[in-house]
Amino acid sequence: MAAEKLGRARAGSGKEYEVFWDPSSREVYVGWAGRSGIGKATSAGHAMRMAEAWLVRK
Repeated sequence: MAAEKLGRARAGSGKEYEVFWDPSSREVYVGWAGRSGIGKATSAGHAMRMAEAWLVRK
C-alpha cells in the first residue's frame, strides 16, 4: 500500500511540510528535502504528532 497524505505540519521556521503515513508498514514521512522517513507510528494521529515534533527541531 502507498503512503497516505495526512496533512501539513509546521517547522520551527514557520514553513509547512506535507506529512505522509503508510498504514501497512507504519512508516512516517515528511516532505523535507524530497521525502524524509522519520520513524514508525501506530496511528495517523501518532504520525502527525511525530512529524510536528520532528519539524519543530528543524
